[in-house]
Amino acid sequence: MQANLASGIAVAAMTKQHYAAAIDLGSNSFHILVAEFVDGRMQPVHCWGEKIQLAEGLDEHVCLSETAKARARDCLGRFAEAIAHVPAERVSVVGTDALRRAADSVAFVAEIETLLGVPVQVVSGEQEARTIYRGVLAGKRARQQQVAESALIIDIGGGSTELVLGKGDEVLACSSLPLGCVSYAKRFFPQQISDRETFEQSLHALEAELIPMREIYLSGNWQQAIGTAGTALAIEEVLKALGWVKSGITRKSLERLADILCQGGNMAALQLPGLSEERFDIITAGVAIMLAVFKAFEIEELETSSDSLREGLIYSLQP
Repeated sequence: MQANLASGIAVAAMTKQHYAAAIDLGSNSFHILVAEFVDGRMQPVHCWGEKIQLAEGLDEHVCLSETAKARARDCLGRFAEAIAHVPAERVSVVGTDALRRAADSVAFVAEIETLLGVPVQVVSGEQEARTIYRGVLAGKRARQQQVAESALIIDIGGGSTELVLGKGDEVLACSSLPLGCVSYAKRFFPQQISDRETFEQSLHALEAELIPMREIYLSGNWQQAIGTAGTALAIEEVLKALGWVKSGITRKSLERLADILCQGGNMAALQLPGLSEERFDIITAGVAIMLAVFKAFEIEELETSSDSLREGLIYSLQP
């Protein structure tokens, strides 16, 4: 009996060695993915995200608010439980735009490391973009989905937007721009209400940031545009619920959605189908950023991918 028990523990310990975990400390949400690699294929074990809005918690001194840090601590306690049996060397934790910008980032990152028991890396915008591209590409290949010869990847986050132009495994160009749905919601739509004039003002501000990027990304002659992460997926869910698309995002459907959002009503009152309550405060900014990207890079149709930064981190840990 004792031999069998010891054998079982040994097998369990061996199995855990094939686990890997990725944690994305984003400006809007924190996400965790714990996965097991079986015969070279990644199989999720735990995967969830929690709305933290670190970017909203940045004050006039660019310091994180105590409220935002308290939300983060609560979430990280649950994340720590999820990675408790994963070898520390197989856990990758990264911070993005809000932690890049926060004046008190070093102190808070040290606190996060204590809570999780593993190192945290605050990555540059370029590192973030490249990892997102790796995650999208690996995910499509794992699902045996068609990958175009060259693709433009767009990831609209809470504090920044990452653009990546790639051809196969090669990244041709990548950028990280200060266009985030949390920061733009705070700037233009603080009451979760929009009208046409305010929406157009936000578009003009966004276009001013994107125009310098046009030549770089249009010259790539990409055949496929892919939107990743929460903003793209949330917009797609609304468009599907409205019956305007079967999948992905089209420019026509995006413009129709913008028309609805510009009616001047509170987001709760609009009762958009497919929109989760936790997205009420940032959906208008997300649509504005997405529409500005469509216009700047002459996109007519965008497919979506649920693979992004954390999947890129996980695949880099593959044994």
